[in-house]
Amino acid sequence: MGMIRFASLTVPMLLAACSETPLPNTAAPNDTATAEAVVNESEGAAENMAVPADATAPLLNLAPEALSLVDPQSGRARELAFGTAREMTVTGATAALGKPSDTGRNGECGEGAMDFVEFGGLTLWFQQDKFVGWFLEGAKPKLTTATGAGIGSTRKEVADALAISDVPDSSLGREFSTDGGDFSGLLDGAGDPAKVTALWSGQACIFR
Repeated sequence: MGMIRFASLTVPMLLAACSETPLPNTAAPNDTATAEAVVNESEGAAENMAVPADATAPLLNLAPEALSLVDPQSGRARELAFGTAREMTVTGATAALGKPSDTGRNGECGEGAMDFVEFGGLTLWFQQDKFVGWFLEGAKPKLTTATGAGIGSTRKEVADALAISDVPDSSLGREFSTDGGDFSGLLDGAGDPAKVTALWSGQACIFR
């Protein structure tokens, strides 16, 4: 599949493209899935982010119903919420993670045909050029939520940060979800020591 290429953006330029609405330092989702990003003023939000090779590039973490970009110098963070335009979402992810590894379209998703852009194990999903979901599996890129939940985290570690419950009789395996259903994942076993093998939020085109 063809590779999408983007001009590089400095952190101030990228973050300036987002709105100035303040957001507390939490992994909780936005109340509304708008096309605008929201700002997190916390100075400590970057500590769980993947560190890019370029020290001036934004850092990225995961959130229910969003991605979050952090300026590594100031710690200021802004979210790309579901509903954000595809171009802004992919440009932000590219600035943090580098060029996409694959792009394409899946016409068999339960929610209808969806476009995707992959960054290694992170897949971003789009409908009608709007960001609608993300899915993470594998070791690279090493990403977590602001609360530290990521691939390899234990069920207990996730439960200590987020209110989650197991999903009974899931066709995907041992599945868990937040009480609001806006953040989900898979575990490699039962009980608190079980480790996370996949995480997703929104419309992630998962076949059950």
